[in-house]
Amino acid sequence: MKFLGLLLLAMSLSFGICACENDNNDDKKVSIEVLKAFEQRFPQAVQVDWDIEGKYCVAEFKGTIPDIPELSLEDVPQGTLFNLEAWFDLGANWKMTVVDVPYKVLPKAVQTGFTTSNYGAWKVEDADVIQRNGLDNVYVIEVEQGNTERYLYFNSKGVLTNEKKDNNDYREFL
Repeated sequence: MKFLGLLLLAMSLSFGICACENDNNDDKKVSIEVLKAFEQRFPQAVQVDWDIEGKYCVAEFKGTIPDIPELSLEDVPQGTLFNLEAWFDLGANWKMTVVDVPYKVLPKAVQTGFTTSNYGAWKVEDADVIQRNGLDNVYVIEVEQGNTERYLYFNSKGVLTNEKKDNNDYREFL
């Protein structure tokens, strides 16, 4: 019986080590200060993977939505985890969070702005909220029609402020 307990303990420890493995080793370059700032801001984060993007440390993870009162979350089951990306500068200062959300939780003004835009009949592929320190949120809706894709940027009032053919990342919002 004691052997079985030790075997189970060894298996669970080895599983934990494998689950934390990171092929790019960028998490070893992230400072303790950045890791602490991240943990303080996102204590429920799971499946965290770090990348270094120039002068920024970027954590991709699953977690709950940060406080964004404009979102309509009443139809989202309690405890739902979303894909998030948090950007910190090398001094451990939070710069922005990108949250991948269902289109239906976007503010009604943004949904109305989209449906009344020239792209209202296009298929919605994805939606993101960009939350920044001291600045208004930006709502990004990725749409497609046939082989054509567009990234549409809305402010909280539902005004289409920009559109792009492609989108590699959201660095312009830093």
